[in-house]
Amino acid sequence: WLKCPTGSKLTTALAASSISVVSMTRSKALPVVAGAAATLGSLAFIAPSAPSSGHAPQLRGASTTVEATASQGSAGTVLGSAALCAAAGFASSRRRGNVRRKAEDDAYGASHTSFYTDAVAKDKYDTLEEVLATKLKDEKLKAHVNELLDACVKITEALRVNLVTVNDSANTFGDKQLTVDVIADDLLWDLAKTSKYVYEASSEEEPEIVKTNEDGQFVLCWDPLDGSSIVDNNWAVGTIVGVWDKSTGLIGATGRDQVMSLVTLYGPRTTVFMTLDDGVYEFTLGDGNKWICSRDKIQIKKECKIFAPANMRAAQEVGGYDKLIKHYMENKYTLRYTGGLVPDVCQQFTKLQGVFTNPTSQASPAKLRLAFEAAPFGRLVEMAGGKTSDGVSGGSVLDVKITAVDQRTPLAIGSANEVDRFNEMVLEKQMA
Repeated sequence: WLKCPTGSKLTTALAASSISVVSMTRSKALPVVAGAAATLGSLAFIAPSAPSSGHAPQLRGASTTVEATASQGSAGTVLGSAALCAAAGFASSRRRGNVRRKAEDDAYGASHTSFYTDAVAKDKYDTLEEVLATKLKDEKLKAHVNELLDACVKITEALRVNLVTVNDSANTFGDKQLTVDVIADDLLWDLAKTSKYVYEASSEEEPEIVKTNEDGQFVLCWDPLDGSSIVDNNWAVGTIVGVWDKSTGLIGATGRDQVMSLVTLYGPRTTVFMTLDDGVYEFTLGDGNKWICSRDKIQIKKECKIFAPANMRAAQEVGGYDKLIKHYMENKYTLRYTGGLVPDVCQQFTKLQGVFTNPTSQASPAKLRLAFEAAPFGRLVEMAGGKTSDGVSGGSVLDVKITAVDQRTPLAIGSANEVDRFNEMVLEKQMA
């Protein structure tokens, strides 16, 4: 039998509760009944009882009253007290467990640092056509966006059915190309050379400007499949596109001269983030290869607790970067880094926070291309309320003049306060 010490929390609870155990005739079978004390909340435990034509147990909210049949009043009282002792022990154990789990969460970081989505399903999602009709006034640009997304659908299908193998050819830099790189690049070149809207085009795989249509309107720059080093792992990769008007061209222009940019992310789903007239929108490829608007007017918070540190080799030479990474770890930021620029930056649009850092050093020079990667992403992030740093002056990467098609740049991009921290700690710039 369970014993409850005088003056304990349980005996106090027993005294406060309104429990009655009613003894009926000896001919009735013995049911086991337990009630919960009011101070323990409206929690009640009821053990199975034998069939009876007499009174059934009753529960009446917080001030629980239990009526039950028993062969002996004393037996019912003892059993009721035992059940209450068990209930109190369970509650106490549960509280201890919660405290222990919280301590473990605080020590190691648990689900509360995982940043699960809080997106709620809508009854209806606008189609691509419905959104473009009201959010993109330029009719030529609207038609060109549709062409680009059609190409991304084809790339999605190609990634689903083609193995990742080394192709016989190499790109301009002598790098071995993968079959999927070549397929994606070919699909975008097919678009550029047949579109009546593309005036000039350039690919990261062949960084030279090619005139495609004298009567075209736009200069198109793309990275056909960013993430070649991780695509064989079946990790998320993407297509990055920047669009300039032919009035500015590419050489001599800046990222701020872009008329739009978009990034397509190929993962378990295919999504595309693009700049429209009033902000950044996400579209998801749905049934029948139709695009639906899954997020609109995305806004990146100024504060963040997610970091994606690229080029960590530079921390061996750049003391400020070493200190910045230690700051992230000591302050329990959450690491979310795959080694792919597209997923590592696009998480900022879904989590609405984050920072991606890619400084350089003498032994670890810049790899990111300004026109093909940094500028298109810069437009997206800044239009979503984030901030960028060119990794040299601390100014926006969108203000860096493009002097060569293959121009490289360091980069910090994401939540504004964290980009400021990068500038202060790594570049030693005092931000206003």
